[in-house]
Amino acid sequence: MTFDEATIMAYVDGECDAVTVKRIEKAMVTDAALAERVRKARALRDKLAAFYAPVAEEAVPDRLSAMLTSPAASNVDSSFTARKADKEHARQQRRSMGVAQWGAMAATLVLGIVVGQFGLADGSDSPFAQDGGALVASGPLENALEKQLASAQPDDSDYRIGLTFRSRTGNICRSFTGEAVSGIGCREGQQWKMVSTLPGGNESDYRQASSSTVNAIAADMMADAPADAETERKLLESGWK
Repeated sequence: MTFDEATIMAYVDGECDAVTVKRIEKAMVTDAALAERVRKARALRDKLAAFYAPVAEEAVPDRLSAMLTSPAASNVDSSFTARKADKEHARQQRRSMGVAQWGAMAATLVLGIVVGQFGLADGSDSPFAQDGGALVASGPLENALEKQLASAQPDDSDYRIGLTFRSRTGNICRSFTGEAVSGIGCREGQQWKMVSTLPGGNESDYRQASSSTVNAIAADMMADAPADAETERKLLESGWK
């Protein structure tokens, strides 16, 4: 029996159902390759948790969080006891976070890095622009998401396309990796709206961590299996509809 990467990540994060857990653990007894994949997935999760923990401790600036989250009304108990309890609860939640959750927590950090390096401006080299409060692909990233096939990628492209899939909301989404930033963009109208952003990087271990995290987030978003080469080409020809 074989298990895909999304299932292994879910197992490592404690998110598989009891039947799948039993199947994986039974298979690991006789399948050394599977046991090694699980070991590496656990090591990756621990590395991500250690790397992103300082980010989770920091307060997110209002200017950046507004780009990635919608306003929500809340009743805040400002008493010291309540705030102390909330902080402890948040720490406990962070300890139990999986790969996808750690990736989401890092989104605002990545945005700050990219904005500082490139700025946010249409028609520039920045991979992002802001449109009505939403973060959308721009410049070379927009070009890659719009025109680049995962099955035929130029060697000189700043971004490599990973998975192309239809999300549960019906939008076509594509994952990407780059030196400065990786993530997932979903087609809305004539734009690619960012739904996830993660650090990029040149180091092989860091690039593997970024790619695995993006894949885990994508797997949770998918309505069905990702597109194969032929389906991806047809989607491009149809304008990603």
